[in-house]
Amino acid sequence: MWSRRSFLVFAGAAPAALAVPAQAFEFKPYDPAAVEKEIASGKPVIVHVRAWWCLQCHAQAAILDSLKTDPAYDGVSFFLVDYDKQKDIVAKLGCPRATLIAYKDGKEAKRMSWDTSREAVLAVLKAAM
Repeated sequence: MWSRRSFLVFAGAAPAALAVPAQAFEFKPYDPAAVEKEIASGKPVIVHVRAWWCLQCHAQAAILDSLKTDPAYDGVSFFLVDYDKQKDIVAKLGCPRATLIAYKDGKEAKRMSWDTSREAVLAVLKAAM
């Protein structure tokens, strides 16, 4: 049997237990005008060139997904290039799939392709900060 106090404690704690942490970032589809605007603003920008079938891309995406709730990335804009559907963008960027590109202060700060280690992904993110 529930006492009144037990019920009130449970009712007060339930919303906190069910709360989902807010995401610090999410990837937006790569739109050349939007990306250029963000880069030109001097804000940190990360571009991920990814193919749905690429194992390295999935490994990089899993690391990035694990960081989505980290408030350190609140001010960073993240964009996703579809390697198969945006060949013109891939050619313009001059990169293979499984590539992360960091922009800082309006210019490219770091680029990494194929690496799937957490340290390498974090190094690219830190270069944008």
